[in-house]
Amino acid sequence: MSSYQLETGEYIYRLRCDCCDQAKKRVFGFVSRDGEAHSVYYALLNFTEDEPRVGLTLSVGPWWGDTNPADRKWIHADVWSEDDGIHIALRDPQQSNFFPWTRGGIPLTPDEARASEGIEEMWAVADYVVETDPAISSYLDGRELDVTGREAKDADGAASHCS
Repeated sequence: MSSYQLETGEYIYRLRCDCCDQAKKRVFGFVSRDGEAHSVYYALLNFTEDEPRVGLTLSVGPWWGDTNPADRKWIHADVWSEDDGIHIALRDPQQSNFFPWTRGGIPLTPDEARASEGIEEMWAVADYVVETDPAISSYLDGRELDVTGREAKDADGAASHCS
């Protein structure tokens, strides 16, 4: 079994969404697996919506040194909480605020992701991020946003999508 370790990014970005003009917050972070750089993620927290929802853009694959982005794949998903737990639904990568994100690797559509041999690893990393990143987990649990270790900062630009 793989051993993951999370490193949260140093900022929680404040931004507005171009599509709805609502305030949003974005966090990012890194996941290592067995001591090797393995994943990068960005999470858009839609905290002005009635129910907590996160737009998660997640790249999985080798991230150390001079690795080739073609060796990584990335997905975009909606994450939300219901009484029976956390739910994750794959979205079209073009709905990500990071599309085309060439450094993230090859973007996978929902059908491509489901057919990918690496989908179980993507699900495992996504679950780990959602459970372990204090900002994401506190937000989805309906608690006060836990920004421990992160500095609030205005984003350089607006979000183009609410996910």
